[in-house]
Amino acid sequence: MGTSKNVTLNLEKMTVSDIVSENYNAATIFKQYGLDFCCGGGITLKKACQDRNLDYDNILNQLQQLFNHKANGNFNYHAWEADYLIDYIIESHHQFVRNKTEELTPYLNKIARVHGQSNPNNVELLHKFNDLTAELLQHMEAEETVVFPLIKKICQKRKVGKSVTPEEMDQLQNQLDLMIDDHNNAGLLMSQIRELTQNYSTHPDACTTYKMVFANLEAFEEDLHKHVHLENNILFKKASDMLPE
Repeated sequence: MGTSKNVTLNLEKMTVSDIVSENYNAATIFKQYGLDFCCGGGITLKKACQDRNLDYDNILNQLQQLFNHKANGNFNYHAWEADYLIDYIIESHHQFVRNKTEELTPYLNKIARVHGQSNPNNVELLHKFNDLTAELLQHMEAEETVVFPLIKKICQKRKVGKSVTPEEMDQLQNQLDLMIDDHNNAGLLMSQIRELTQNYSTHPDACTTYKMVFANLEAFEEDLHKHVHLENNILFKKASDMLPE
């Protein structure tokens, strides 16, 4: 009883994004109810539930059970060093985006070409996906060549007791602001893709290509949510915390 009470009090005070930071499996519950834990996750669970007319007590109870029975193998990303987290993001999420972009683009072109006249949404879907992946590929390049090396440099300086220059501080803050703006733009495009596909639903008689593409687009969104969460709510906060007051 005491443990449950402590979890309840903690969860009530935490923001949605912080809850996911503590246990990413909470994202499954939030996704089920359409709660944004990425760009819009800076509000309390109660406020998020009120905004969407959801049963707060029911969702809180599900989260209590999740935290009290934390699954084995759940990564504690919050405890990782910034430089290690960067390597993980590049290897797991940046590579996923590149692989899926190369894999899905030809299929989306095919669907737009074959079914575009009967359903113009298929043409719009191709355009939105192209916009999204162009945004993400440019964004990831900037992170890997500018932002992440700068975070690693500052991280190393702090480890050995060296001072961070005012120029480095300003550059990092400016870059973090730009990256968060990019994430917001990507999130908007992803939500438009979800709308165009009617939540990635296909007709029972849809061809295999349709079903495969829509399933992959949904997986793309799921990975993007985790990707943005790791950067916005964990990595970038770690980077900001390394800067002097």
